[in-house]
Amino acid sequence: MRKILSICLSFAILFSVVVPSVFAQETKLTLQIVEESVFEDGDFKLNVSLENISNLIGAGFDIHFPVDLMKYSKVEQGPFLSSDKNRLLMTANEREGKGIIHFGISRTGDVQGISGSGVLATFHFKALKQAKEAKIDLNNIMLLDPASIEIKAAFEAVVFEINEKDIIPPELTIEEVDATYFNTAIIRGTTEVGATLTIDGKAIEVAEDGSFSHEVTLKAGQNKFKVIATDRAGNETLIEFVIIRKDPVVIKLVIGSKKVLVNNQSKEIEAAPFVDKASGRTLVPIRIVTESIGAEIAWDARDRRVTIKGKDVTIELWIDKPIANVNNVPTPIDVQAPTLSPKIVAGRTVLPLRFVADNLGCDVGWDGATQTITLTYPKASS
Repeated sequence: MRKILSICLSFAILFSVVVPSVFAQETKLTLQIVEESVFEDGDFKLNVSLENISNLIGAGFDIHFPVDLMKYSKVEQGPFLSSDKNRLLMTANEREGKGIIHFGISRTGDVQGISGSGVLATFHFKALKQAKEAKIDLNNIMLLDPASIEIKAAFEAVVFEINEKDIIPPELTIEEVDATYFNTAIIRGTTEVGATLTIDGKAIEVAEDGSFSHEVTLKAGQNKFKVIATDRAGNETLIEFVIIRKDPVVIKLVIGSKKVLVNNQSKEIEAAPFVDKASGRTLVPIRIVTESIGAEIAWDARDRRVTIKGKDVTIELWIDKPIANVNNVPTPIDVQAPTLSPKIVAGRTVLPLRFVADNLGCDVGWDGATQTITLTYPKASS
């Protein structure tokens, strides 16, 4: 049976028969240009698909195309016949200068036929010149079931326009990336559908809608990237993109001292950190911390509320209240010290250091011998 099928595919028999109207769904062999528009000097793809076919094991046909308007480059097998992961045998031979491709594809081994709809093969071409009407046709069509019986199907050629050469560069947009403390960042954006993309010469996958997303590694300081989008006509758009990686912020505070080191630069704060006797926890004027890591802090005198806004967090604390809000979620400041709360001491607002620092994303270290608290932003695990 396989020998018969091979012979049939190699010497495809000419026919054009439509399924009788008694069938509820007509079996069709269709040609479709993948791209919305075809341009002179641009590449395009042709899908050969089947609709509503039953028990197909192999197919053979000749593709006819005008050699003065287009050039054939390659063919890729479609997913239809290998939908169950079965191996396929595929051949495609072009008759140079004749505009004819002899094509055959078949399932291998002792397997059943495939039913349904899907792409049989995708042919790649290059448009050579502008034309109001270009036609790709099939001839010598043969569709066979496992018993080498022909399957009848309706068919129509595809007619399309080859437009004037595309000289417009593809659109390319990239989302801004804020300066970061981390070793990696994500470059996201969109480009023209069908365009290819590289970042610093590396090919990046572009989704069907033109969107892309790629993680890059950063060194300290400025990191420059070249993002290039290339459309099917070879037009390019280049964007040079800069991401800044900042050094981590290291803040050192000493109990009882107004001197603070921020990345080894000495600063003085309005009141010294101290240990609350009732709770045993450290309280400190928090502005030095928020300013050093780029967070915002605000005071509401009526409600006696402090609001701190970090990168991904908003913290609300109230004077003498042991419950805070973290992103609108009521949160105990310290379950081990249930009375711990913000206070006003000598006219200064002081906050529980560890609670605020933890929620802002800082690592908190303690050296008992020197009474030194070390905050590192961001946390190493962030």
